[in-house]
Amino acid sequence: MKKVLLALSCASLLFANNYDLGLQSYKNNEFKKAHEYFLESAKNGNSQAAHNLSIMYNNADGVKKNMDESIKWLKISSDSKNPLAMTQLAKNYISGYGVKKDNRKAVALFTEAALLDSKEAAYNLGFMYTVGTIVKQNNKEAIYWYEKAAALGSSDAQINLGFMYISSQGVKKDMKKAAMYIKKAKDTGNPKAQALWEQFELAKY
Repeated sequence: MKKVLLALSCASLLFANNYDLGLQSYKNNEFKKAHEYFLESAKNGNSQAAHNLSIMYNNADGVKKNMDESIKWLKISSDSKNPLAMTQLAKNYISGYGVKKDNRKAVALFTEAALLDSKEAAYNLGFMYTVGTIVKQNNKEAIYWYEKAAALGSSDAQINLGFMYISSQGVKKDMKKAAMYIKKAKDTGNPKAQALWEQFELAKY
C-alpha cells in the first residue's frame, strides 16, 4: 500500500512539474517545448494543460493550426469539468466555431461552468436571459446569474444588476442596491460604471 501511495505521489509531482515547465516555456515563447510539456501533463489528466493545448492548436503556437486538434483537446478539458474550457466550448457551440452550432449544448455548458464558479459563464447566462437570445427572456433567471457573476467579481454583471435596480427591470426599484453594485464596478476603474454613478447621482444613496 505504501509503495502505491509513493508511486502516486511521485506521479503527481511529475505531473505538476510538466505543467509548470509548460507554462514557463510558453511564457518564454518556447512553444514547441511548451507543447511537449502540456501534452505529457494532459495525458496524465491535467485539464488545464488540455485546455492550453486547445489554445495552441487554435493559435498555431509552435504547431500547425489544427481546429480538429483544438476542439479535441477543448472537449477533453471540458469533459474533465474545467470551467474555462466549458465556457469556451459553449461559446464555440453558439458561434459554430470549429463545431456544429448547438444552442442547447451551449446553455448546458454555460450553466455547469457557472455552477463551478465561472464568472464569465454566469454573466453570459445573465445576459442571455436579459435579452432573450438563445433562451426565453426571463428577468428572474437573469438576476440570479448576474448576482452569481457579480459575487465572483464580474464588473459587467455588477453594472447590469445595478441598472436593473434603477430601471425596475424584473426587480423592485432600489437605488441603494443599484448604488452598491455600480460602486463595486466603479471601484475597479470601469468607465461605464463611473458614468452611471454620475448620471444617476448614486453617491447620495
